[in-house]
Amino acid sequence: MEYMTVQEAAKKWGISVRRVQYLCNHKTIRGITKLGKFWIIPRELGKPKDSRYKLNEEKQNDSNQPMQSLGENIEVFSKIIEFFPYPIHVYAPDGTMILTNEECLRVMHIPSKDKIIGKFNVLQDPIIDEWGEDTRRQIIRSFQGEFVQFQGLVMPIQNILRRFESNEVCSDISIQNIICFPIFHNDSQLAYVVHVFITARIYTDEEKMSKAKKYIEEHWIEEFDLSRIAQSVNLSKYHFSRLFKKETSITPFNYYQDIKIAKLKDTLCDRGLSISEAFSACGLDYNGNYAKVFKNRVGLTPSQYRKMIGQK
Repeated sequence: MEYMTVQEAAKKWGISVRRVQYLCNHKTIRGITKLGKFWIIPRELGKPKDSRYKLNEEKQNDSNQPMQSLGENIEVFSKIIEFFPYPIHVYAPDGTMILTNEECLRVMHIPSKDKIIGKFNVLQDPIIDEWGEDTRRQIIRSFQGEFVQFQGLVMPIQNILRRFESNEVCSDISIQNIICFPIFHNDSQLAYVVHVFITARIYTDEEKMSKAKKYIEEHWIEEFDLSRIAQSVNLSKYHFSRLFKKETSITPFNYYQDIKIAKLKDTLCDRGLSISEAFSACGLDYNGNYAKVFKNRVGLTPSQYRKMIGQK
């Protein structure tokens, strides 16, 4: 009897190497044997069937009716998706979304299903690029018949709102864990790919501004950088500045200056440092603008402040 390798079988049957390896490991291919660490497969065998993935009797033939192959189970399947307690996406093998649920619309702030069903393609859409090239490669793997999991992905809610020209204002940060798994036809050909989203954490506006303030407090010695501060809470500079002012009643730069002045006041108490050295220790130039800022905030010049502290 002639045998072929796992790689040769995958090429012959039109499925992934991982899929063939999986079927071999679970002894679902008849006549296989192991040669050392490697499986070899009878060359005469046709593509195997795996009953665990047998969800329908007829292969999908009409790309305009991608759910038709579920036959009489389509209504039940659709209801399961609709009432599923987590956001869920069902894709055709080419990456086009063909089914989703109301929970998805709610969590992802999508206006309606007709905005994405038949229009959104997860393999082609640039919005996925926000998760990075490695994540895109993992998503592609799920369309090659593999089970894939992601953890801690930030949903691009702001981009979603802009795409659909929504008037909704939402600055929440939604952290999602995602499970991706394939559904096969009874002939082991890929039928659908399902992505299930499980919320790991939602950061509210208050939590985000607390995180931003902590970032400013930890980087007070550095020059003020609005872009980096906004990036620390995954917001654009515009949305971050607006939200920070709303939550704290001051601008991010004013908050940064408050911290600078407080640190400078503490440092001026050190008599071992000259006033110029105290400024330098706080990342400031005594001959720059902050001497004036100090007087405006404190009501005294740095020299007057040090003298007043020395008298106490």
